[in-house]
Amino acid sequence: MDGPIIDGNGRATGPIAFIDRDGVLNYGRNGYVNHPEELRIIPGSGSSIARLRAKGYAICVVTNQSPIMRKLWTVERLHSIHQELRRQLLAEDENAIIDLIMTCPHRNRDRCGCRKPWPGMLVKGNNILRNENKINGRIDWAGPKPDSWNPLDAMIGDRKSDMGAGWAVGARTFEVSDRLGLPQVIDRVLDEGDAGDFYDPMRW
Repeated sequence: MDGPIIDGNGRATGPIAFIDRDGVLNYGRNGYVNHPEELRIIPGSGSSIARLRAKGYAICVVTNQSPIMRKLWTVERLHSIHQELRRQLLAEDENAIIDLIMTCPHRNRDRCGCRKPWPGMLVKGNNILRNENKINGRIDWAGPKPDSWNPLDAMIGDRKSDMGAGWAVGARTFEVSDRLGLPQVIDRVLDEGDAGDFYDPMRW
C-alpha cells in the first residue's frame, strides 16, 4: 500500500493545525483503538477544534495506524473509527469540523515516507489543503529547523515522533499528555507569540 490513506478534503486559507489522533483527540488504548465503540474523545477536544477553526485554522489529523499493514483490521474499519471520531467531536461542538484525516498504514520496517516522524502525511495534507505540490524530500535531522510553510502552522501530538514530523516541516510543535490531549495546549496554540515546545531531533 503506497502513501497515506486520505479521508476528507477542504481548503486552507490560513494556518493548518496538524493533530495526532490517539492521546490528543481521543484516549488511546493498549493494543490500539480497534472498533468504533472503543473510541472516546478527550473532553474539550471538540471545543478546542472549534476554537482553532474560529481563528482560521484548517484541521488535518495525522495518525500512524500500522494494524492495517499488519492485517489486524481493514481500511473500512479505519474509516468507521474515523466516522465515530467525527461524530463525537461534532456532538461536543457543532463547529468541530475536521477537514482532512491522513493515516499512515505502514510498519517501521516498511520504510515509508509517511510514518511519523517522517513528514509525508503533513506534506500531503498541506498539498491537498493548499493546492500545492511540495515534495516529501530528504530531511537533514542534524541541520537547522526548516522554514515553515506558514508561521502559525502547528503540530500537536503526544509523542516525540509527532514532534519530529512537525519539526521537519518547520511547524510549531506542542507536546501533550495522552490523558489531557489537545485541550492542554489550545491556549498556547492560539497564542501567535508562542513558538511551541523546543525539540531537538538528534536527542530522542
